[in-house]
Amino acid sequence: MTVRIGVLSAARIVESALLEPAAVVDGVEVVAVAARDPRRAAEYAAQHGIGRVVDSYAALVEDDGIDAVYIAAPASLHGTWVRRAVAAGKHVLCEKPFTANAQEAAEVAAAVAGSPLVVMEAFHSAFHPLWGEVAALLASGRVGAVRTAAASLDNPNPDRTDIRWQVGLGGGVLMDMGVYPLRLLTTLFGEPRVLAARAAVVDGVDGSMTATLEFAGPVTGTVESSMSADAVLGAELHVVGSAGEVRVHMPYHAQFGATVTVTDLDGTTTVTQADPTPTYQYQLEAFRDAVVSGGPVVCGPAEALAMMRTVDEIYAAAGMAARTAAGVAL
Repeated sequence: MTVRIGVLSAARIVESALLEPAAVVDGVEVVAVAARDPRRAAEYAAQHGIGRVVDSYAALVEDDGIDAVYIAAPASLHGTWVRRAVAAGKHVLCEKPFTANAQEAAEVAAAVAGSPLVVMEAFHSAFHPLWGEVAALLASGRVGAVRTAAASLDNPNPDRTDIRWQVGLGGGVLMDMGVYPLRLLTTLFGEPRVLAARAAVVDGVDGSMTATLEFAGPVTGTVESSMSADAVLGAELHVVGSAGEVRVHMPYHAQFGATVTVTDLDGTTTVTQADPTPTYQYQLEAFRDAVVSGGPVVCGPAEALAMMRTVDEIYAAAGMAARTAAGVAL
């Protein structure tokens, strides 16, 4: 079986997250695209060799010529179109964050419950073996009892017209980038309690966010992310234990030269290169396997709901309101 995928949005992420891996992953084919601007969809289809342009999001999810929908629309539209796609009998791979807030994530999870359809959040980093290898390393006791864990992702984005700066479209650095370090720490240590958070806010949008979390153990965690103009591009994980520490460079995009450095108390250092296979390739293979042969659903609705609860709690701790879903979508 070949999984025929329709793309909902002509966003930049589609090329690296779907089109490039689809070119090397057997059993999947990108067959159609729809965008909020039909002209943009036509241009995108011509540029990337997508066979059909569909007039609207609604028409795409109802299209009998597709088996699955990849949703890359703005975050405030995610929940609406996951529900619409499932109601139309389509499998779904939805870009992170899964929904605008925890309430909407709970509604989507309820709508999906009991369905034979595959619904995955496209948290590509979690599909790569790197995260599992780090978890196994910590579980081995090599660095002793974990005491602190700090994860960060920073990337300057000075373009205030970008959707990441639009509060009505689900903008904000926590929703766009901060969810990566948050998801990494929750993957390693479980659901946290939010102790504190602070944000630099511009027109209702968090340009930077830092949150302090407490995990079982106890482990004190820190999540930091910034898209402010003065942010320094970087992505790191630093875990300190009673017998050593672990540093992971580029933990979210292992294909960009990720390394794992373990330092023991005596100063002995071991550096390991991560598998350079793109995270997006692992993600698409997992989605295909779940659809075609009933493989495990990684990053499903329950996991997405748990993370969105923490996202909302971080916003509240920073004195901000949770993001809201868009009332009208194409």
